[in-house]
Amino acid sequence: MKFTKTYEPNNYEPEIYTLWETSNTFSSTGVGVPYSIVMPPPNANGNLHIGHGLMAAVEDILVRYHRLKGYDAVYLPGADHAGFETWVVYERLLNKEGKSRFDFSRDELYQQVWDFVSKQRGGMELQLRALGVGADWEKSTFTLDDKVVKRVYQTFKKMWDEGLLYRGERIVNYSTAFQTSYADIEVDYKEEKGKLWTIAYPVIGEYGQEVQYMLVSTTRPETMLGDSALAVNPTDERYEKLIGKSVRIPLIDREIKIIADEYADPNYGTGVVKITPFHDPNDFEVGKRHNLEKIQVIGFDGKMTEEAGKYKGMAPLEARKAILNDLKKVNALFKEEDITHVVGYDYKSGEPIQPLIKEQWFISTKPLAKRALKAIKEGRIRFVPENKSNVLCNYLENIRDWNISRQIPWGIPIPMFVNKEDKTDWIFSNQVYQKTIEKDGKTYIRDEDTLDTWFSSGQWPFITTDYLENGDLAKFYPNSVMETGHDLIFPWISRMIMLGIYCTGEIPFKEVYLHGMVLDEKGQKMSKSKGNVINPMDVIAEYGSDAFRLGIIASRSAGQNQAFAKNKVIAGRNFCNKLWNISRFIAEKVGDLPSTKKPEVITPADSWLVRELNNVQDQLDEYIKDYRFSEAGELIYQTVWNVVADWYVEASKNNPNNELLKWALEFCLKLAHPFAPFVTETIWQSLPWTSGILASQNFSEKLEYNEMQAKGFERIQELVIEIRRITAELPKKKHYNLIYSNDGLIDENSEIIKHLSRVPEIIKSDNPQGFALAGSGLGAFLDIPNKILIEYKEDLKNRVEILSTQIQNLESRLANKNYVEKAPKELVEETRLDLSEKRAELSKVQKEFNNL
Repeated sequence: MKFTKTYEPNNYEPEIYTLWETSNTFSSTGVGVPYSIVMPPPNANGNLHIGHGLMAAVEDILVRYHRLKGYDAVYLPGADHAGFETWVVYERLLNKEGKSRFDFSRDELYQQVWDFVSKQRGGMELQLRALGVGADWEKSTFTLDDKVVKRVYQTFKKMWDEGLLYRGERIVNYSTAFQTSYADIEVDYKEEKGKLWTIAYPVIGEYGQEVQYMLVSTTRPETMLGDSALAVNPTDERYEKLIGKSVRIPLIDREIKIIADEYADPNYGTGVVKITPFHDPNDFEVGKRHNLEKIQVIGFDGKMTEEAGKYKGMAPLEARKAILNDLKKVNALFKEEDITHVVGYDYKSGEPIQPLIKEQWFISTKPLAKRALKAIKEGRIRFVPENKSNVLCNYLENIRDWNISRQIPWGIPIPMFVNKEDKTDWIFSNQVYQKTIEKDGKTYIRDEDTLDTWFSSGQWPFITTDYLENGDLAKFYPNSVMETGHDLIFPWISRMIMLGIYCTGEIPFKEVYLHGMVLDEKGQKMSKSKGNVINPMDVIAEYGSDAFRLGIIASRSAGQNQAFAKNKVIAGRNFCNKLWNISRFIAEKVGDLPSTKKPEVITPADSWLVRELNNVQDQLDEYIKDYRFSEAGELIYQTVWNVVADWYVEASKNNPNNELLKWALEFCLKLAHPFAPFVTETIWQSLPWTSGILASQNFSEKLEYNEMQAKGFERIQELVIEIRRITAELPKKKHYNLIYSNDGLIDENSEIIKHLSRVPEIIKSDNPQGFALAGSGLGAFLDIPNKILIEYKEDLKNRVEILSTQIQNLESRLANKNYVEKAPKELVEETRLDLSEKRAELSKVQKEFNNL
C-alpha cells in the first residue's frame, strides 16, 4: 500500500480485517503463556448497541495488547440465542400476522424461531468485525450448538442425581404479559408513590363491645378475595383472645381464621396481616406452616379468576378500583393513606409482576454459593472495581433458590418427563424432541418448558473452551478475565462462578472487570422511547472504527455509568490523522531501505526520546494491569502527539537519525495498535521496510540511552517552551533574539534550539540583557525592547484584574445554596470547572507579572 495524502478509514478498514482473517492472525499460536477472554455473547437476533461497542473495544484492547506482549492470546466469540428476548421479538411478529403461539406446537415454534434467528445472526458478527474485534471466528460458539446443549444436560443430570435440582410448587415471579415466570433477579423493582388501604374485617361472634372489627392494611386490596387467614403475632396482647376465632372477608360470604404467626409485626400498622398464600411469597410460607387453603384470584392470563366472583375477567387494577368503591359502599374501607413503597415490574412489558404459585424446576443454590463465596473471599478472583467483590459476596450470602423454568418455546428444552399416571414420578431424558417416551412399561410425558437462558450462559467459560472435554482450547480455562457490564454481576457473574466451580472444581476466570453503562451526551439512559439511542455503526461510518474505540474509552472509569462524548471520538479521529501524517513524513524521509543495524542513540534528543518511550511502555503495562483504559488511551495520545511528533520529529529535522526514527515509529504503531488497530495496521502495511502482520508482532525491545543527555534535552525543552509562550503573548507575536552568556548546553545545541523556538538568532554575550527566561534555569534572555515589555506588563495587569473579577463572580455563584441545589447538575459542574481553570490561569498570569 502507498500513503495517501489523508487517511480515510472506510477505504482501508474492510481490507485490513480481511488481511487479518486470511492470515489466521487471531488463532492460538501455541507459543507463550495462555491468555483468554470469552466474549459475552450478543443476541444473535439483534444489532449491536453502544454498550456492545464499549465491551468490544475493551476486550479487544486486552487481547491485542497481550498478544503483542508475547502471550498466546485468544478472544473467543459467541452468539446468544437470548431465549426470552428473542421470543418476545418473534411473538410480536406473530401478533402482527394475526397469529399466536397457541396456533402451533412447541416444536413448530422452535423451528420457526431457529430459521428467523439464522437469517439475522450474520449481521451481528459483521458489526463486531467493523468494530475491529480480533476474535477467532472459527471457534465461535452459539448457545444452542450441540456441544452447548449436551454439556448443559450433563450439568442438569449431575444436579438431579445429587439432589441439587428439585421440582416444587412455589410462588414465582410471573409475567402475565408474556405468560412466563422469571427468576428473582430478573424483576425490575422500583420505588414509587402508592396507597395503603386499611380494611375492616368483621369479627364473627360476640367478643365484647370493644372488638367488632379487625383492621388490616394492604397495598393490593384486589387480593383480599383470596385471603385464607388473618395473622397476628403470638406476643401481641391486643389480639391474644381472638386467636383461633374467625372474621368475614368484606364483600364475599367467606369466613377465615385468625392465626398466630411471628411473621406479623406488632409494631407495624395495626399488627394484623392478611394472608393470601397464592399471591405473596411471605404469605405462601405462612400458609405452608398453617396448612392454609391456596385460593387463586389472579390468573396466569392477568385477569381475575372465577374465585374472584363478580370481579371475574377484570384486570387486577380494574378490579382494585371496583373493590375499593364497593368497600366504601358497605363502610368497610377504614382509611386510605399515601405511602412510598417498592413494586416489582416486568422489565420487558412494564406491567406489574404477579407473584403466583406455579410448579417449577428449582436449583438449591446455597451449596453452590458457599463454594463461590470461599473462592472470592480467598482472593482467587480479583474484581475491578474492587468493591464489587463485597457486593457479590453479600448477594451470595442471601441467595434464594433459582427458578430455571421458562414457559416459552425458544431455548433449551428441560430434559425431564413425568409419568402419565403419577405426577410425582419424574425421570431425566435428553430425548426432548419426543413428546412421550416409554420406560419400564410406563409412559412419560415431556415437560413443555425451556431452561432459563442464564443456566446455559452460566456455563459459558468452560463450554466455549471445551475444558471438560479436554479439547484444543482447554488450556484457556480458567479465562484470564471476564469483562462485562456491572449490571450483570448478579444474573451472570455469580452464576458463572457457582456453576464453574461446581462443574469443573476450578474458578471460571481469574479476574472480573465490570464496565458501567454508556449514557447519552446529557448523561441520560439511552432508550428508543426517548429517541436518544446512539448506534455505534453510525459513528463508525462517520469517523472510523479506531476513532470510535478511542472515544468510547476516553474519560471512562470501571463500574461507573458515564456519558458518551462525541468530541472524544473526534479527538480519536484527529489522533489517527496525526499518526498517519507522522508515518507519511518518516516514510518519505527514511526511504525504502531496510534496517540493517540497531539504532544508535547519539544526540540529547535521541536519549530523551528513548527514555520517554521506555518509560511509556512500563506505564502502559501498569495501566493495562489495572484496567485503566482511559489513562492508557491518553498516554498513547500524548506520546504520539507530544513526545514523538511535537518534539522528536521536529528535532530530527535539524539533526536526523533515520534508524531511530524508524524504531520510534514502529514503537508507536505497536503501542497504539490495541487501541487503534486499523490505522496502525494500515500504516504498517504501507511502510517500505516492515514485513508481516502488525497484530502478530511483539513489542519493540528497549534501547539504552544516556541519562545526562536526556536531562539536557529536558532543559532545552524548558527553554523552548518559555520562549514560545512569551512570544505568543507579546504584542504582534514578534520573535526576538536569544542572548546568553557562558552555557555549554546552548553552545552545543544552538541550532536545534533556534529551530524549535523560531528565534531569529542566538547570540553569546559577556553581558546579556533583556527579558529573563527564569523558567529555563540557563541564564538566557530574550532581546525584547523596554517599550514592548511595558506594554506587555500593562496587558498582564489588566488580565489579573479581569480574572480576579471573574473568579469572584464564580465563587459567589457556587456559594449560593439555591444555585447549587436547584440548577442542573451539569451546569453546576461546568461552573466548578470554569472556576478551577480561571484560578489556574490567574496563578500563571500573576507569576509572569511578578517576573516582569
